[in-house]
Amino acid sequence: MCCSAPFCESQLQLLFTIIARETEVAVRANAAVALGDLVVRHPNLLEPWTSHLYRQLRDLEPRVRKSALMVLTHLILNDMVKVKGQVSEMALCLRDADGRISALARLFFAEFAKKGSAPVYNLLPDIVSTLSADESVDAEAFREVRARSWGVSEA
Repeated sequence: MCCSAPFCESQLQLLFTIIARETEVAVRANAAVALGDLVVRHPNLLEPWTSHLYRQLRDLEPRVRKSALMVLTHLILNDMVKVKGQVSEMALCLRDADGRISALARLFFAEFAKKGSAPVYNLLPDIVSTLSADESVDAEAFREVRARSWGVSEA
């Protein structure tokens, strides 16, 4: 898929279907890394599938979430993926039960805050509106994410 853009484009739907239905954790975690490579190689082809990359941050397995978070962190901090509507998924990682994942999310927001003029502050309306509309996010989770993301924006 890395070698041929037409082949990559024709197989993307199948790849994301396999990832969504795969039961083996190692395959889903490795697929997150492979998708990062595909984004670097074919950014325009993968751009419409960005939401599927972020969806891996809600996987039940910490290993998959960690891989997806590391890949998205790399892609965003190196300006290979633009932060848009799905940044709230990254913000939810701030309160992940796995300490490694929440630490990686804090690192992402801290590094992202160093870019330009107040980039995290500019994302807050998107994070707040998306999380407040998400029925799976309770009030306590919302307050915790808000406090942690605002804390990073003030740093």
